[in-house]
Amino acid sequence: MWQPTFACPECGEAVNETSPDRYRCALCTREYARHAGMWRFLSASRSAQLEPFTRQYRAVREREGRRPSSPEYYRRLPRVPSDDPHAADWRVRGETYRHLLGHVLAAGPASMRVLDLGAGSGWLSHRLAELGHHVVALDAIDDDADGLGAARHYAIEFPTVQADFAALPFAAAQFDLVAFNGSLHYAADAAATLAQARRMLAPGGALVVMDSPMFQADADGCAMVGDNVRRFTTEYGLTDIVQPGAGYLTFASLASIARGLGLRPRFIPSRGPIRWRVRRSLARFQLRRAPAAFGLWVAR
Repeated sequence: MWQPTFACPECGEAVNETSPDRYRCALCTREYARHAGMWRFLSASRSAQLEPFTRQYRAVREREGRRPSSPEYYRRLPRVPSDDPHAADWRVRGETYRHLLGHVLAAGPASMRVLDLGAGSGWLSHRLAELGHHVVALDAIDDDADGLGAARHYAIEFPTVQADFAALPFAAAQFDLVAFNGSLHYAADAAATLAQARRMLAPGGALVVMDSPMFQADADGCAMVGDNVRRFTTEYGLTDIVQPGAGYLTFASLASIARGLGLRPRFIPSRGPIRWRVRRSLARFQLRRAPAAFGLWVAR
């Protein structure tokens, strides 16, 4: 199994392998180990900082019925049965995945080095590893149902790394593709997070943002976030809602970030099944805001 070159996520210096399952930073002397097959690069302080959000995230996913237990369910993603309560959402994610294959991976070498950020259950890493790519799945959440622990369901192995994507534990310039898998809208600072991801790219590599909610106007994004907060409190009974990031992205802000990084962006929308599109059109009038756009944002 291919392994990336690690670096200390806290100070950025090289780490030395002190045993097959342990690294030590050459500068700050922090140690990082592999437990239960997963590399643990999430510091105690970062874990504590993220804990309120991860607890809320698990609760929301539980109430939405998004924490499956069947190994076969994971292995088939992004395909799900037509009667799945989230079938329309997965149809969109499957469409975005096909955009990734056709617009990014098809233009590169047969075996690419891919960093999957916000990998969740690792479904994207699993699919790309099946195709022969060298993939690393990174997420802050490690549980067995909706985090990196779900990688145990896949027959093919790939490195799993528990870390904060605001503090990547890798040496620079070693990935052909860095993909934010439905995750960049959770970043506290999207510009800084994308800049760090840009450092991970080898020459000619691509940055990709998949299926984060995108808007033309900030006002519509803020309205969507407000709708979600009301739903979490009234329907799910949650209090003290945690917002680690804006909760959405705008095309203008992404274009500005891309220019600053010397990259040229392109967006390929995922339109979803007809019923999903109809509901979104109706929502424009019911919610009095533009619906979010989903798809593949790619910058080279």
